[in-house]
Amino acid sequence: MEILDILKRLEQDKGFKEWKGKHKGSFLAHVFKMLDDANRDDWQVGYYNKDDTITTFIITETDIKIAETENIFKRPDAKIKELKKEGIKTDIAEALQTAEKIQATEYKQEIPFKIITILQNLDVGQVYNITYVTKSFKTLNIKVDSKTGKVKNKSLKSIMDFKAS
Repeated sequence: MEILDILKRLEQDKGFKEWKGKHKGSFLAHVFKMLDDANRDDWQVGYYNKDDTITTFIITETDIKIAETENIFKRPDAKIKELKKEGIKTDIAEALQTAEKIQATEYKQEIPFKIITILQNLDVGQVYNITYVTKSFKTLNIKVDSKTGKVKNKSLKSIMDFKAS
């Protein structure tokens, strides 16, 4: 499985091991991937820290880098849940294939120009949170269960509906 291979590669990295040794309470929170030409080979793996920050590791074919630790943008009452490796039975390619079928059949008028995927543990469960940004300025969001590969939910919203806070 590609994501499990990425995580294994990260966990074997010397720099990651040093970081993890200093951040024992931190846990895996997400795996992020942009599906465009500029980012096709890049993975971002985020670890939640006890001080309510995220440390991201950028993994390319040839390198693993640690990005600056950043504050988390979330509702004050929201809790970040740990991403469990044993709950990853469906790979990203399978989840994307499921989402693509839904986009092509139920939302074919919505032509995507950018696809964003993030594997995370949300209130609906551990899911691939797949977002298509469309040419009609909408977002088609499809959540695919990382264990079963089944669609948990789907929604289409206008980008104009998102308010800056």
